[in-house]
Amino acid sequence: MSAPTRQEIHSLYRSYLRIVREWPSDKIRPNRGMKQILAQRVEETFRAPNTEAIDMDKARKELDALESLLDNTFKEKYPISDKILTPAGNPNYYSKLVSSLE
Repeated sequence: MSAPTRQEIHSLYRSYLRIVREWPSDKIRPNRGMKQILAQRVEETFRAPNTEAIDMDKARKELDALESLLDNTFKEKYPISDKILTPAGNPNYYSKLVSSLE
């Protein structure tokens, strides 16, 4: 396997930046959410002096996984039933939880 070109690394970097930009902010932890962790990791990985050591296959797989999460691919593929969302012991639990976050 040959070393990734500068253009491939730059393209991957821009894709990660797009994911970070589009990632929703965490209302519960506004200063330490997934968005900030992703931004920090991208910065550390792509701004390091040895960017040639990036495992491009692994980075692309991670990018694909992040895109799937961002696009709600699995939420649409595996919808949650009303039975799970309204437990018999406390049917309003999740609706109250969501309303407290808004």
